[in-house]
Amino acid sequence: MIFDKIELNGTEYDITGQLRIKEDNEVKIIFDDLMFSNTLKEMSNKKEKADSLVLKNSEETRYDTKNVYVSHLTIDGEHYHATFK
Repeated sequence: MIFDKIELNGTEYDITGQLRIKEDNEVKIIFDDLMFSNTLKEMSNKKEKADSLVLKNSEETRYDTKNVYVSHLTIDGEHYHATFK
């Protein structure tokens, strides 16, 4: 699914990307925003949970969850891949 906005802990980011919902309520997102990647890296390093994570496309909520953490964060060329559990 495609998204164009991410709300993380109440802060909204205008980021376009793709999401895939996996088993056991895991969600994997692919995006190309360096600043958001740095935010996720900092959360991961601190082992900090996200109180809320909402992914939207044109104001339609595609994914909404609470109390998740970044389990993986990688870069593949120019795209970042983040997995939340």
